[in-house]
Amino acid sequence: MSQILPSRQRPRLLIDAFKAGRISLADAPELIHFAWTYDDSPTSDVGEPAWLELFEHAGFFTYPPVQVSRPASPVTLYRGTTTDRVRRMSWALERDVAANAGRRHTGYGTTSMYKATVQPETLLAYLHRPDEGWTVVVNPAGLTQIERLAALPSP
Repeated sequence: MSQILPSRQRPRLLIDAFKAGRISLADAPELIHFAWTYDDSPTSDVGEPAWLELFEHAGFFTYPPVQVSRPASPVTLYRGTTTDRVRRMSWALERDVAANAGRRHTGYGTTSMYKATVQPETLLAYLHRPDEGWTVVVNPAGLTQIERLAALPSP
């Protein structure tokens, strides 16, 4: 943890610590939250397969912890992004949260709002981003039906 806190490479340090067996199951949700939510693109330096392995280890969770269990029925999620980045792990329950995230992606190209309805087993975690809302982390393999809703205006 002491190495992860000040680092600009939080995702890489977390995954390396996990692979070395230094991340306990009890600490995993907090450390994942910290590395994921304070990096605007946590899968850039660390690929999705490594993240999926870590999320599988942790099991479904919310952070900060709230009394929410994995939903029992399909969930509709939103993502503001470019076409080539739509099948990624970070989604949102609310369109406004997705639109705000999408505005940060305009540096990658034209952004749009997307909607997906996913099965409960696709959901890996709900992570609260300070001053933004909840990010829903999903296994991209479960993103089977994605619909483009509209273009997002440039900031």
